[in-house]
Amino acid sequence: MTARQSLARRIVTAFVLMTLVVAGVFSLSVVMAMSHVEENYATYSMNKQLDDILNALDRGLPFHLDQDMALYVVGADGQPPLPAWLGPLKPGFQEAYHDDKEFHVMVREAEGRRYVLLLDQQELDRREDTLQMILVAAFALSVFAAWGLGLLMARRVIAPVIRLAGQVQRREQLLPAAPQLAADYPPDEVGTLAAAFDATLGELRQALARERIFTSDVSHELRTPLMVIASSCDLMLAQGPGEARQLQAIHRIRAACTEMQDLVETFMRLARTPEGDGDGAESTLSELAGEQVDRLRPEAEGRGLEMALVRESGDDGRYPAPLLRAVLSNLLRNAIHYTDRGFVRLVLRGGGFSVCDSGVGIPPEQRESVFRPFVRGDTTRGDGLGLGLSLVQRICQRQGWRIRLDENPGGGCEFRVDFS
Repeated sequence: MTARQSLARRIVTAFVLMTLVVAGVFSLSVVMAMSHVEENYATYSMNKQLDDILNALDRGLPFHLDQDMALYVVGADGQPPLPAWLGPLKPGFQEAYHDDKEFHVMVREAEGRRYVLLLDQQELDRREDTLQMILVAAFALSVFAAWGLGLLMARRVIAPVIRLAGQVQRREQLLPAAPQLAADYPPDEVGTLAAAFDATLGELRQALARERIFTSDVSHELRTPLMVIASSCDLMLAQGPGEARQLQAIHRIRAACTEMQDLVETFMRLARTPEGDGDGAESTLSELAGEQVDRLRPEAEGRGLEMALVRESGDDGRYPAPLLRAVLSNLLRNAIHYTDRGFVRLVLRGGGFSVCDSGVGIPPEQRESVFRPFVRGDTTRGDGLGLGLSLVQRICQRQGWRIRLDENPGGGCEFRVDFS
Protein backbone atom coordinates (compact mmCIF):
# COMPACT_ATOMS: atom_id res chain seq x y z
CA MET A 1 0.00 0.00 0.00
CA THR A 2 1.32 3.42 -0.94
CA ALA A 3 2.11 5.65 1.99
CA ARG A 4 -0.39 8.50 2.23
CA GLN A 5 0.42 11.84 3.84
CA SER A 6 -2.14 13.78 5.79
CA LEU A 7 -3.35 17.11 4.47
CA ALA A 8 -1.47 18.95 7.22
CA ARG A 9 1.77 17.22 6.30
CA ARG A 10 1.27 18.03 2.63
CA ILE A 11 0.78 21.72 3.48
CA VAL A 12 3.94 21.78 5.61
CA THR A 13 5.85 19.94 2.89
CA ALA A 14 4.67 22.48 0.31
CA PHE A 15 5.84 25.38 2.49
CA VAL A 16 9.24 23.80 3.08
CA LEU A 17 9.76 22.86 -0.57
CA MET A 18 8.80 26.34 -1.72
CA THR A 19 11.25 27.86 0.77
CA LEU A 20 13.98 25.44 -0.30
CA VAL A 21 13.56 26.51 -3.91
CA VAL A 22 13.26 30.26 -3.25
CA ALA A 23 16.02 30.42 -0.62
CA GLY A 24 18.24 28.14 -2.68
CA VAL A 25 17.86 30.25 -5.82
CA PHE A 26 18.40 33.44 -3.79
CA SER A 27 21.54 32.09 -2.09
CA LEU A 28 22.94 30.85 -5.37
CA SER A 29 22.22 34.22 -6.97
CA VAL A 30 24.00 36.02 -4.13
CA VAL A 31 27.07 33.80 -4.46
CA MET A 32 27.21 34.28 -8.24
CA ALA A 33 26.66 38.03 -7.93
CA MET A 34 29.33 38.27 -5.27
CA SER A 35 31.82 36.43 -7.47
CA HIS A 36 30.97 38.66 -10.46
CA VAL A 37 31.21 41.89 -8.43
CA GLU A 38 34.47 40.74 -6.87
CA GLU A 39 36.05 40.11 -10.25
CA ASN A 40 34.85 43.41 -11.73
CA TYR A 41 35.87 45.41 -8.66
CA ALA A 42 39.29 43.74 -8.49
CA THR A 43 39.88 44.44 -12.20
CA TYR A 44 38.88 48.10 -11.83
CA SER A 45 40.79 48.74 -8.60
CA MET A 46 44.00 47.01 -9.74
CA ASN A 47 43.91 48.77 -13.11
CA LYS A 48 43.52 52.11 -11.33
CA GLN A 49 46.27 51.21 -8.87
CA LEU A 50 48.61 50.27 -11.70
CA ASP A 51 47.78 53.53 -13.56
CA ASP A 52 48.67 55.54 -10.45
CA ILE A 53 51.95 53.64 -10.08
CA LEU A 54 52.93 54.23 -13.72
CA ASN A 55 52.10 57.96 -13.45
CA ALA A 56 54.19 58.21 -10.32
CA LEU A 57 57.11 56.39 -12.01
CA ASP A 58 56.92 58.69 -15.06
CA ARG A 59 57.16 61.74 -12.78
CA GLY A 60 59.82 60.24 -10.60
CA LEU A 61 57.53 60.39 -7.58
CA PRO A 62 57.21 57.75 -4.91
CA PHE A 63 54.13 55.51 -4.86
CA HIS A 64 52.34 53.53 -2.14
CA LEU A 65 51.52 49.82 -2.13
CA ASP A 66 49.15 48.21 0.35
CA GLN A 67 50.53 45.63 2.73
CA ASP A 68 49.01 42.75 0.78
CA MET A 69 50.25 43.97 -2.63
CA ALA A 70 53.55 43.55 -4.50
CA LEU A 71 54.88 45.00 -7.78
CA TYR A 72 57.30 43.34 -10.16
CA VAL A 73 58.81 45.22 -13.15
CA VAL A 74 60.54 43.07 -15.74
CA GLY A 75 63.29 44.92 -17.65
CA ALA A 76 64.10 47.50 -14.98
CA ASP A 77 67.24 47.51 -12.97
CA GLY A 78 67.00 47.25 -9.18
CA GLN A 79 63.59 45.54 -9.16
CA PRO A 80 63.06 42.22 -7.37
CA PRO A 81 63.21 39.32 -9.78
CA LEU A 82 59.92 37.98 -11.11
CA PRO A 83 58.98 34.63 -9.47
CA ALA A 84 58.93 31.74 -11.89
CA TRP A 85 55.24 30.94 -11.26
CA LEU A 86 54.26 34.45 -12.48
CA GLY A 87 56.25 34.18 -15.72
CA PRO A 88 53.64 32.42 -17.89
CA LEU A 89 50.84 34.92 -17.09
CA LYS A 90 49.42 36.93 -19.96
CA PRO A 91 48.58 40.65 -19.92
CA GLY A 92 45.34 41.53 -18.20
CA PHE A 93 43.55 40.60 -14.98
CA GLN A 94 43.62 36.99 -13.81
CA GLU A 95 43.66 34.79 -10.74
CA ALA A 96 46.65 32.72 -9.82
CA TYR A 97 47.36 30.12 -7.12
CA HIS A 98 50.63 29.47 -5.36
CA ASP A 99 51.37 27.51 -2.17
CA ASP A 100 47.61 26.98 -1.62
CA LYS A 101 47.02 30.72 -1.72
CA GLU A 102 44.90 32.71 -4.14
CA PHE A 103 46.20 35.91 -5.76
CA HIS A 104 44.73 38.54 -8.04
CA VAL A 105 47.25 39.50 -10.71
CA MET A 106 47.22 42.45 -13.12
CA VAL A 107 49.80 42.22 -15.94
CA ARG A 108 50.55 45.15 -18.25
CA GLU A 109 53.28 45.76 -20.83
CA ALA A 110 54.35 49.35 -21.53
CA GLU A 111 57.46 50.88 -23.14
CA GLY A 112 59.25 47.57 -23.32
CA ARG A 113 58.65 46.73 -19.74
CA ARG A 114 56.35 44.20 -18.09
CA TYR A 115 54.53 45.31 -14.95
CA VAL A 116 53.04 42.64 -12.67
CA LEU A 117 50.86 43.84 -9.78
CA LEU A 118 50.10 41.11 -7.24
CA LEU A 119 47.31 41.18 -4.60
CA ASP A 120 47.08 38.60 -1.81
CA GLN A 121 43.48 37.31 -1.45
CA GLN A 122 43.66 35.84 2.06
CA GLU A 123 41.78 38.66 3.78
CA LEU A 124 39.14 38.80 1.04
CA ASP A 125 38.72 35.00 1.18
CA ARG A 126 38.09 35.20 4.92
CA ARG A 127 35.38 37.76 4.32
CA GLU A 128 33.86 35.61 1.60
CA ASP A 129 33.85 32.60 3.93
CA THR A 130 32.09 34.68 6.59
CA LEU A 131 29.47 35.81 4.08
CA GLN A 132 28.92 32.26 2.89
CA MET A 133 28.44 31.07 6.48
CA ILE A 134 25.87 33.83 6.95
CA LEU A 135 24.09 32.70 3.80
CA VAL A 136 24.04 29.07 4.97
CA ALA A 137 22.71 30.09 8.38
CA ALA A 138 20.05 32.28 6.77
CA PHE A 139 19.08 29.44 4.43
CA ALA A 140 18.69 26.97 7.33
CA LEU A 141 16.78 29.54 9.38
CA SER A 142 14.39 30.24 6.49
CA VAL A 143 13.69 26.52 6.06
CA PHE A 144 13.03 26.13 9.79
CA ALA A 145 10.79 29.21 9.76
CA ALA A 146 8.91 27.81 6.75
CA TRP A 147 8.37 24.54 8.61
CA GLY A 148 6.98 26.36 11.65
CA LEU A 149 4.83 28.69 9.56
CA GLY A 150 3.57 25.79 7.47
CA LEU A 151 2.67 23.84 10.60
CA LEU A 152 0.81 26.83 12.02
CA MET A 153 -1.04 27.48 8.76
CA ALA A 154 -1.86 23.79 8.34
CA ARG A 155 -3.47 23.68 11.76
CA ARG A 156 -5.50 26.78 11.06
CA VAL A 157 -6.58 25.56 7.63
CA ILE A 158 -7.41 22.00 8.70
CA ALA A 159 -9.10 22.86 11.99
CA PRO A 160 -12.52 23.47 10.35
CA VAL A 161 -12.19 20.27 8.32
CA ILE A 162 -11.36 18.23 11.42
CA ARG A 163 -14.26 19.81 13.26
CA LEU A 164 -16.61 19.04 10.38
CA ALA A 165 -15.40 15.44 10.22
CA GLY A 166 -16.06 15.03 13.95
CA GLN A 167 -19.59 16.41 13.55
CA VAL A 168 -20.36 14.13 10.61
CA GLN A 169 -19.15 11.05 12.51
CA ARG A 170 -21.54 11.62 15.40
CA ARG A 171 -24.53 9.32 15.27
CA GLU A 172 -26.73 12.22 16.41
CA GLN A 173 -26.50 13.57 12.85
CA LEU A 174 -28.85 10.77 11.74
CA LEU A 175 -31.60 11.99 14.06
CA PRO A 176 -34.41 13.91 12.36
CA ALA A 177 -33.88 16.97 14.60
CA ALA A 178 -30.12 17.19 14.00
CA PRO A 179 -28.99 20.81 13.31
CA GLN A 180 -27.62 21.85 9.94
CA LEU A 181 -23.82 21.68 9.68
CA ALA A 182 -23.41 24.51 7.18
CA ALA A 183 -24.79 27.05 9.68
CA ASP A 184 -21.54 26.80 11.71
CA TYR A 185 -19.21 27.65 8.81
CA PRO A 186 -18.61 30.67 6.55
CA PRO A 187 -19.59 30.39 2.88
CA ASP A 188 -16.19 29.13 1.72
CA GLU A 189 -14.95 25.73 0.57
CA VAL A 190 -15.52 24.17 4.00
CA GLY A 191 -19.01 25.69 4.11
CA THR A 192 -19.75 24.19 0.70
CA LEU A 193 -18.56 20.82 1.94
CA ALA A 194 -20.74 21.13 5.05
CA ALA A 195 -23.74 21.96 2.84
CA ALA A 196 -23.04 18.87 0.75
CA PHE A 197 -22.95 16.78 3.94
CA ASP A 198 -26.25 18.33 5.01
CA ALA A 199 -27.86 17.32 1.74
CA THR A 200 -26.48 13.78 1.90
CA LEU A 201 -27.37 13.31 5.57
CA GLY A 202 -30.85 14.61 4.85
CA GLU A 203 -31.36 11.99 2.17
CA LEU A 204 -29.95 9.34 4.52
CA ARG A 205 -32.36 10.38 7.29
CA GLN A 206 -35.27 10.09 4.88
CA ALA A 207 -34.08 6.66 3.74
CA LEU A 208 -33.75 5.48 7.35
CA ALA A 209 -37.21 6.80 8.17
CA ARG A 210 -38.69 4.97 5.17
CA GLU A 211 -36.84 1.79 6.20
CA ARG A 212 -38.18 1.97 9.75
CA ILE A 213 -41.71 2.40 8.48
CA PHE A 214 -41.25 -0.40 5.95
CA THR A 215 -39.76 -2.84 8.44
CA SER A 216 -42.53 -2.04 10.92
CA ASP A 217 -45.18 -2.74 8.27
CA VAL A 218 -43.40 -5.90 7.09
CA SER A 219 -43.14 -7.11 10.67
CA HIS A 220 -46.85 -6.72 11.19
CA GLU A 221 -47.93 -8.10 7.80
CA LEU A 222 -45.68 -11.19 7.96
CA ARG A 223 -46.10 -12.10 11.59
CA THR A 224 -49.87 -12.27 11.38
CA PRO A 225 -50.13 -14.95 8.62
CA LEU A 226 -47.25 -16.91 10.12
CA MET A 227 -49.03 -16.97 13.46
CA VAL A 228 -52.19 -18.20 11.71
CA ILE A 229 -50.23 -21.01 10.00
CA ALA A 230 -48.50 -21.98 13.24
CA SER A 231 -51.72 -22.01 15.28
CA SER A 232 -53.50 -24.02 12.57
CA CYS A 233 -50.73 -26.64 12.64
CA ASP A 234 -50.91 -26.80 16.42
CA LEU A 235 -54.69 -27.21 16.24
CA MET A 236 -54.46 -30.05 13.69
CA LEU A 237 -51.82 -31.81 15.79
CA ALA A 238 -53.99 -31.42 18.92
CA GLN A 239 -57.06 -32.96 17.26
CA GLY A 240 -55.57 -36.37 17.51
CA PRO A 241 -53.62 -38.89 15.47
CA GLY A 242 -54.19 -39.09 11.77
CA GLU A 243 -52.35 -40.67 8.91
CA ALA A 244 -48.60 -40.82 9.30
CA ARG A 245 -48.00 -38.94 6.05
CA GLN A 246 -50.39 -36.18 7.09
CA LEU A 247 -48.75 -35.82 10.47
CA GLN A 248 -45.33 -35.70 8.83
CA ALA A 249 -46.50 -32.97 6.45
CA ILE A 250 -47.99 -30.96 9.34
CA HIS A 251 -44.77 -31.24 11.31
CA ARG A 252 -42.79 -30.06 8.28
CA ILE A 253 -45.15 -27.11 7.78
CA ARG A 254 -44.89 -26.27 11.49
CA ALA A 255 -41.07 -26.43 11.35
CA ALA A 256 -40.93 -24.30 8.19
CA CYS A 257 -43.26 -21.78 9.80
CA THR A 258 -41.02 -21.57 12.87
CA GLU A 259 -38.01 -21.10 10.64
CA MET A 260 -39.76 -18.33 8.72
CA GLN A 261 -40.69 -16.61 11.98
CA ASP A 262 -37.07 -16.75 13.12
CA LEU A 263 -35.88 -15.46 9.74
CA VAL A 264 -38.32 -12.54 9.82
CA GLU A 265 -37.21 -11.73 13.34
CA THR A 266 -33.57 -11.87 12.25
CA PHE A 267 -34.13 -9.46 9.36
CA MET A 268 -36.04 -7.14 11.66
CA ARG A 269 -33.20 -7.06 14.18
CA LEU A 270 -30.63 -6.43 11.45
CA ALA A 271 -32.70 -3.52 10.17
CA ARG A 272 -32.70 -1.86 13.61
CA THR A 273 -29.93 0.41 14.81
CA PRO A 274 -27.59 -0.86 17.55
CA GLU A 275 -29.35 1.47 20.00
CA GLY A 276 -32.64 -0.35 19.37
CA ASP A 277 -34.19 -3.21 21.25
CA GLY A 278 -32.19 -6.13 22.53
CA ASP A 279 -31.45 -9.15 20.42
CA GLY A 280 -34.00 -11.42 22.05
CA ALA A 281 -33.58 -14.45 24.24
CA GLU A 282 -30.09 -15.80 24.74
CA SER A 283 -28.95 -19.39 24.54
CA THR A 284 -25.74 -21.41 24.60
CA LEU A 285 -23.91 -22.53 21.49
CA SER A 286 -24.31 -26.18 22.43
CA GLU A 287 -28.10 -25.96 22.75
CA LEU A 288 -28.59 -24.23 19.40
CA ALA A 289 -26.06 -26.48 17.64
CA GLY A 290 -27.82 -29.64 18.80
CA GLU A 291 -31.17 -28.18 17.77
CA GLN A 292 -30.00 -27.31 14.24
CA VAL A 293 -28.18 -30.60 13.67
CA ASP A 294 -31.25 -32.61 14.72
CA ARG A 295 -33.49 -30.49 12.49
CA LEU A 296 -31.28 -30.74 9.39
CA ARG A 297 -30.06 -34.33 9.80
CA PRO A 298 -33.01 -35.83 7.84
CA GLU A 299 -32.28 -33.52 4.91
CA ALA A 300 -28.58 -34.46 4.98
CA GLU A 301 -29.27 -38.18 5.24
CA GLY A 302 -31.75 -37.86 2.40
CA ARG A 303 -28.84 -36.70 0.23
CA GLY A 304 -26.66 -39.57 1.43
CA LEU A 305 -24.49 -37.38 3.72
CA GLU A 306 -23.23 -38.05 7.22
CA MET A 307 -24.34 -35.28 9.58
CA ALA A 308 -22.26 -35.05 12.78
CA LEU A 309 -21.90 -32.75 15.77
CA VAL A 310 -18.38 -32.69 17.23
CA ARG A 311 -17.66 -31.03 20.58
CA GLU A 312 -13.92 -30.29 20.83
CA SER A 313 -14.28 -28.12 23.93
CA GLY A 314 -17.00 -26.45 25.90
CA ASP A 315 -18.29 -22.90 25.55
CA ASP A 316 -20.24 -21.34 28.42
CA GLY A 317 -21.12 -18.11 26.64
CA ARG A 318 -24.68 -17.05 25.97
CA TYR A 319 -25.58 -15.51 22.61
CA PRO A 320 -28.68 -14.01 20.94
CA ALA A 321 -30.67 -17.11 19.98
CA PRO A 322 -32.40 -15.77 16.81
CA LEU A 323 -29.16 -14.43 15.32
CA LEU A 324 -26.95 -17.42 16.19
CA ARG A 325 -29.67 -19.80 15.02
CA ALA A 326 -29.76 -18.01 11.64
CA VAL A 327 -25.95 -18.27 11.31
CA LEU A 328 -25.92 -21.99 12.15
CA SER A 329 -28.88 -22.77 9.92
CA ASN A 330 -27.53 -20.93 6.85
CA LEU A 331 -24.02 -22.39 7.13
CA LEU A 332 -25.30 -25.94 7.61
CA ARG A 333 -27.83 -25.64 4.78
CA ASN A 334 -25.14 -24.20 2.51
CA ALA A 335 -22.81 -27.13 3.31
CA ILE A 336 -25.56 -29.70 2.68
CA HIS A 337 -26.57 -28.03 -0.57
CA TYR A 338 -23.07 -28.00 -2.06
CA THR A 339 -21.87 -31.43 -0.90
CA ASP A 340 -22.59 -34.46 -3.08
CA ARG A 341 -21.11 -37.18 -0.88
CA GLY A 342 -19.20 -37.55 2.33
CA PHE A 343 -20.02 -35.56 5.45
CA VAL A 344 -21.12 -32.29 6.97
CA ARG A 345 -19.79 -31.60 10.46
CA LEU A 346 -20.50 -28.92 13.00
CA VAL A 347 -17.42 -28.60 15.25
CA LEU A 348 -17.87 -26.73 18.55
CA ARG A 349 -15.00 -25.20 20.49
CA GLY A 350 -14.47 -22.53 23.10
CA GLY A 351 -15.29 -19.14 21.64
CA GLY A 352 -16.63 -20.31 18.28
CA PHE A 353 -17.44 -23.12 15.89
CA SER A 354 -16.73 -24.45 12.39
CA VAL A 355 -18.91 -25.97 9.69
CA CYS A 356 -16.89 -28.44 7.63
CA ASP A 357 -17.90 -30.42 4.55
CA SER A 358 -16.34 -32.79 2.03
CA GLY A 359 -17.56 -30.97 -1.06
CA VAL A 360 -15.55 -29.72 -4.03
CA GLY A 361 -14.43 -26.60 -2.17
CA ILE A 362 -14.13 -23.01 -3.35
CA PRO A 363 -11.04 -21.62 -5.16
CA PRO A 364 -9.02 -19.11 -3.10
CA GLU A 365 -9.71 -16.26 -5.52
CA GLN A 366 -13.50 -16.70 -5.02
CA ARG A 367 -13.60 -17.02 -1.23
CA GLU A 368 -14.11 -13.34 -0.55
CA SER A 369 -16.87 -12.94 -3.12
CA VAL A 370 -19.10 -15.70 -1.70
CA PHE A 371 -20.10 -13.36 1.14
CA ARG A 372 -21.46 -10.76 -1.27
CA PRO A 373 -25.21 -10.59 -1.90
CA PHE A 374 -26.53 -12.55 -4.90
CA VAL A 375 -23.25 -14.46 -5.36
CA ARG A 376 -23.68 -18.24 -5.60
CA GLY A 377 -21.04 -20.92 -5.56
CA ASP A 378 -22.55 -23.13 -8.24
CA THR A 379 -25.39 -21.70 -10.32
CA THR A 380 -26.41 -25.16 -11.53
CA ARG A 381 -27.63 -26.18 -8.07
CA GLY A 382 -31.20 -25.05 -7.59
CA ASP A 383 -32.57 -21.53 -7.87
CA GLY A 384 -31.24 -19.87 -4.71
CA LEU A 385 -30.58 -16.14 -4.66
CA GLY A 386 -27.20 -16.27 -2.96
CA LEU A 387 -28.27 -14.34 0.14
CA GLY A 388 -27.56 -16.91 2.87
CA LEU A 389 -23.85 -16.22 3.34
CA SER A 390 -24.41 -12.48 2.94
CA LEU A 391 -26.92 -12.66 5.78
CA VAL A 392 -24.44 -14.62 7.89
CA GLN A 393 -21.75 -12.00 7.37
CA ARG A 394 -24.14 -9.17 8.25
CA ILE A 395 -25.04 -10.88 11.51
CA CYS A 396 -21.38 -11.49 12.35
CA GLN A 397 -20.47 -7.87 11.62
CA ARG A 398 -23.35 -6.63 13.77
CA GLN A 399 -22.37 -8.84 16.71
CA GLY A 400 -18.62 -8.29 16.39
CA TRP A 401 -18.00 -11.92 15.40
CA ARG A 402 -15.40 -12.96 12.86
CA ILE A 403 -16.14 -15.33 10.00
CA ARG A 404 -13.71 -16.65 7.43
CA LEU A 405 -13.63 -19.35 4.80
CA ASP A 406 -10.74 -21.82 4.81
CA GLU A 407 -9.97 -24.98 2.93
CA ASN A 408 -10.82 -28.13 4.87
CA PRO A 409 -7.67 -30.29 5.23
CA GLY A 410 -9.68 -33.35 4.20
CA GLY A 411 -11.17 -31.58 1.17
CA GLY A 412 -14.11 -29.23 0.90
CA CYS A 413 -14.68 -26.04 2.89
CA GLU A 414 -14.52 -24.89 6.48
CA PHE A 415 -16.52 -21.86 7.56
CA ARG A 416 -15.01 -20.75 10.87
CA VAL A 417 -16.82 -18.35 13.22
CA ASP A 418 -15.05 -16.80 16.24
CA PHE A 419 -17.10 -14.91 18.80
CA SER A 420 -14.21 -12.85 20.19
